[in-house]
Amino acid sequence: MASKKLLKKRVKRIVYEVLDSCDYHIVNEHPSADSADKLIDEAVDFHENIIGRINGSNEKKELKQIASEVDKASADFTDKLNGLS
Repeated sequence: MASKKLLKKRVKRIVYEVLDSCDYHIVNEHPSADSADKLIDEAVDFHENIIGRINGSNEKKELKQIASEVDKASADFTDKLNGLS
């Protein structure tokens, strides 16, 4: 089981990867720039929501559940980023 600190770092890494990839599409005026902009909003909302939940959790069981949601979100973001290309 990961600590809160490591879980927050993982969330931050995932969100920064999404933001960086989407920024590339927007700056280069890629045809999927509008979709990339929406994906940025989704990633920021995910970050705010999940960090709040991590900060509010006190039980290992709850952190495990959050960790599995982070893993699922990571896979979802990867699929969405692949769809932008």
